[in-house]
Amino acid sequence: MIDPPTRETGTNERKVELDQTVDYAVQLLEEEAHLIGWQRAEFLASIIDVANARLATLEEEARLAGGTPVGDKRNGKRLP
Repeated sequence: MIDPPTRETGTNERKVELDQTVDYAVQLLEEEAHLIGWQRAEFLASIIDVANARLATLEEEARLAGGTPVGDKRNGKRLP
């Protein structure tokens, strides 16, 4: 379902490629969830909640390992 990246890390093209990949995967999941009875909005809201929780876990693991944070939160968005 998800193809590997073809662009160099840190480029705008890689970000666009990733956004398109994630959008496609989320569309597939959303459609499947809707077909079996979940409301689209509740499903997408849950994806946001779960993604934020997973990102927080990665940040905590990086902090405990003495590494750099996974993302920097500015204007409500996390940055790479």
